[in-house]
Amino acid sequence: MKSLLALAVVTFFAVTIVMAVVFRNRQARDTLRFVRNVAYGYIIAIVLIAAWRLWMS
Repeated sequence: MKSLLALAVVTFFAVTIVMAVVFRNRQARDTLRFVRNVAYGYIIAIVLIAAWRLWMS
């Protein structure tokens, strides 16, 4: 099941990148920007939680 999910994620990003770069699809570019912003938020949250835990210990 994990390999199927991984394949689906890789396929989604491959198709989205091709649509954004080759076909200059605006919706695909917006989707990639959204995923990038979510990833930045996730990284910031992990860093803040790690700093908080370090401060509390």
